[in-house]
Amino acid sequence: MLRPTLNEVISGMQRTIMDALLPELTSPYAQGQAMSAIVMLGHAAAVLESAPAYDAAEIKDLRATFAALKRLGDKHISKKSGLRSALARAIRAGAKNPPDRRAMEAAMAAFVSAVALGDADDSVARHVRGYIRRNVERSRNLFGSSLPSA
Repeated sequence: MLRPTLNEVISGMQRTIMDALLPELTSPYAQGQAMSAIVMLGHAAAVLESAPAYDAAEIKDLRATFAALKRLGDKHISKKSGLRSALARAIRAGAKNPPDRRAMEAAMAAFVSAVALGDADDSVARHVRGYIRRNVERSRNLFGSSLPSA
């Protein structure tokens, strides 16, 4: 492991603000801002610890959602909408090692747009909306109460 780790760097920044910067600040406003920075750095450290599990769950959910969409078949996914090719790209991206999450997310964005515009079959829309709900919940868990609940 390389030292210092990112969490060690963040902890060092918190200590520097607390021990060196804060005692020099005379304005209550500046002191409050320094304390806010300390809290935000702590939050960033916590998010960094949770990020690998979040990423793994996100990739697993994207793969499962695309597999479910593929099982719906061509009857539900029209060729003219471009969703068939987006689905094929997503399946290929999910099969890579490591998975190409950016390509999977781009394909999901195409499905989300189609649902939003009313260009997706109800079965497709149900799977896409389910993914969005799970994604928002995962994001809310990762970032805490700063995001609204689903």
